[in-house]
Amino acid sequence: MAKPSPRPPVAGPPLIRALQRLGPHAGPAESPALPAVLGSWVDWNRAVALARALDGSLPELPEQPADIDVDRLVEECARARSTHAEAIHALVAELQQPMAPVEFERRHAALQRAQLTSTGRLRGRLRDTLARTDDHGARLAEIDAVMEQVLAPREYRLLNRLPPHLAACLPTAISADSPAVDADAASPAAMPDPLPEPSWPPALRDTVRDLLLAELDLRFHPIDGLSAAVHPHRAPPHAA
Repeated sequence: MAKPSPRPPVAGPPLIRALQRLGPHAGPAESPALPAVLGSWVDWNRAVALARALDGSLPELPEQPADIDVDRLVEECARARSTHAEAIHALVAELQQPMAPVEFERRHAALQRAQLTSTGRLRGRLRDTLARTDDHGARLAEIDAVMEQVLAPREYRLLNRLPPHLAACLPTAISADSPAVDADAASPAAMPDPLPEPSWPPALRDTVRDLLLAELDLRFHPIDGLSAAVHPHRAPPHAA
């Protein structure tokens, strides 16, 4: 008798794979083709702006100010990333103690707001710096500005759904990893006091940490690309 073929690994970026580890319904079943998705996102006005960024004349920009230190700017991006990663590790460490999903949702949303603020500021500074390097840099900066206008609102809406979505998945994930309670022992007569909030199992904490770090990586993808472009002779430093 033929052996059943093993289940193929979940495809997609790390964020999607981390979501799938929370359960079969935690992440999307399949990803649509990228060209089809972009075609539905880029309307006529955005398409004209993108075509102009790709082939149009470049705007006149002042020369690079002498006091801009590219090395320092790239290192500032690395420090910001490291700070956000440390905040994620600190939150996951707190999950060794009981934390209600609604409280985790609130803390996750606070992390998102901090990341959104710093990544937006750093991306703008990198783009302004890149636009002053040469014609190729100015062209790339124009393209990045248009792509941010197209993709950033959708990215914001999608990632903004993560905290409530994750909080909704957590009770099932916690109970699945918690020891079963005997029905007689759990009766009101046997247990007059309410059960305490369960602690988060180690495997679940690892999954949550991987998911939050994958979200952070996704937010820093444009910054990594701009850092490499503005400082092409070395890769941008990465946070551990």
